[in-house]
Amino acid sequence: MFKISGFARGHPLLHSNEGMSPVPVCVILEDDAVLNDRFAERLELILSQLPRDFHMCSLGYSRPKSAPMVEYSTHIGIPSCLWYLTGYILSLEGSRHLIKSLPVVGPVDSWIGLKMCSNWDNKVGDANNVGKDKFNRREKAKLPDQKDLVKILKFRAFAALVPLCSQKSRGGGWRDKDTDIVYSGRSEA
Repeated sequence: MFKISGFARGHPLLHSNEGMSPVPVCVILEDDAVLNDRFAERLELILSQLPRDFHMCSLGYSRPKSAPMVEYSTHIGIPSCLWYLTGYILSLEGSRHLIKSLPVVGPVDSWIGLKMCSNWDNKVGDANNVGKDKFNRREKAKLPDQKDLVKILKFRAFAALVPLCSQKSRGGGWRDKDTDIVYSGRSEA
């Protein structure tokens, strides 16, 4: 059942969706998700900027350090690759898009991460060195112009630039050994 958790109110990505009403969204959290401070207030900021015609927006995630996050607005970015669906926002259109993409191959969070990666298998991704070891994480990946953005985002996925939730971590585990991964709630240093 799709339970409404709020409304995405940002400007639509697609020109054909101008004038579109705010879109109801569902917030989905893992059973072990830990909400960060001011979760509700920060969620409201994200919903105010999230394009009305989005599919999904990650709230808690991990990503390879070589996978840039393209800044879309003050509070949301466009991920080139994410793992671990600790928390996310889904639109009804986003759920329909995922259903059309079935079957899921492998773990669902990896499958969705690959869908995000495939958005960047083009000249824009090459220009930003998406998925390449030579990406300098200190530099910002450039936001494509609107025309290119609409073409490349088949799966209109976004992410909170500052994660709103993380997963419990006992420390000393395998995650501490993954030096090429950025986890929610931890710095990139």
